[in-house]
Amino acid sequence: MSYYGVTATNEGLRSARTGRPVASVLARHLERLPRGAKVTVLIHGYQYHPDTKSDDPHRLLFAFKPAVSCWKIRSWSNGLGFTRRADANGLCIGFAWPATGSIAKSYLTTGKSPFHGIYVKATDFGRQLAELLDMIRTIDPERKVDLVAHSLGARVALSSLPHLDRHPERIILLGGAEFDSEARRFLGDKPADRTAHVYSFTARSNDIYDAAFGMFAPRTAPTAMPIGSGGVVDHPNWVNIQIDRAQVSDWINAQGIPLRPVHRHFCHWSFYTRHGAFGIYRAILDRKPGWDLEDLRRVPGLTEQDPRWSRVRTAFRPRILRRFWGATDGSFPEIA
Repeated sequence: MSYYGVTATNEGLRSARTGRPVASVLARHLERLPRGAKVTVLIHGYQYHPDTKSDDPHRLLFAFKPAVSCWKIRSWSNGLGFTRRADANGLCIGFAWPATGSIAKSYLTTGKSPFHGIYVKATDFGRQLAELLDMIRTIDPERKVDLVAHSLGARVALSSLPHLDRHPERIILLGGAEFDSEARRFLGDKPADRTAHVYSFTARSNDIYDAAFGMFAPRTAPTAMPIGSGGVVDHPNWVNIQIDRAQVSDWINAQGIPLRPVHRHFCHWSFYTRHGAFGIYRAILDRKPGWDLEDLRRVPGLTEQDPRWSRVRTAFRPRILRRFWGATDGSFPEIA
C-alpha cells in the first residue's frame, strides 16, 4: 500500500495502525517503491488528534476514503495522486500529531487559549518529524522527500529543519500559521542547495484566520507578521503565491489545471477543498516543467499579493453591486 500512517506522541513516534516502532515498517514500505518514486509527508493543522476517533487525521484528511462526509474534509492522498498500490506515484506518509485542547482547562490552568499552548508544543513534534525524515534518509539516501502542511502544520514542518543536515527538497505550505521571523529562523543559513524550496500558498479569504493566529499565538518579535498576511520571509528559497488572486487563477488555468472560483469569502480550508487546488500541488511535487521555484518567480505578477483585507471588504458590499460587476469568484474592483 502506498500510504503509511505515522503518529507523533509525547513518548515518540509509532506506527498509526499497529503502534509498532516506525523504522522497520518504514523500511518495508521504502523497499517496495520503484526507483525515482517520491515520498510525500502530509502534516495537518489545528483541531486534529490521532488518539480521538472523531478527530483522527488518518481517518479523515489522510485517508483514501475519509470516514466522514464533510465539506471541510478532502482526501489529501487521493488529491495528490497517490493510490492504494505501491507504484511509481510514490509513498504518502501521514504525520499525525496532537493538536487539540480544552478551552476551559487551558484558560483555567494557564490563562491562555489552547492554541497558544499547542503552538508552543508544535516544535516538539517538529523534532519528531525531523527524526522521521532522518530515518527515510538513512534507509534510502537518494529518495526525494517533500512535505505538504496546512495551517499550524507549517510550524511543525518548518521547525523540523534546524534538526536536519539535509532538508526535504520541497515544502508546500497551505495557509501556513507561522510568523515570518520564526520561519526565517527555522530556515537558517544553510547553503541554498541544502535548503528546502518553500512554496507558501496564501489567500485573502484566509485573512480573518491569519488575524486570529496573530492574536492567539505568542509573538517572538514585536514586528513579527503571519506569513499569510503580509509577513515577508526574505530567503532565496521561499516564494509566496496568493491562490485566490485573479491573475494567479488565470495563469493556473492556462497551464491546463481547471481551478474553479472560490465561492466563500472567508475560508481556511479552500486551500485543499477548492476544485483544482490539488492539481497545483501535484505539478510542484511531480517536478513538472515550469513549476520550479525560479520558474514561478519569472511569471509576471504571479508572486504579487493583493492588499490585506481586500477580499473581506468586498464581502459586505450590496448584492446589487456584485451583480453589476459580474464577479463570480468573490473579488471586485477596489473603491477608492
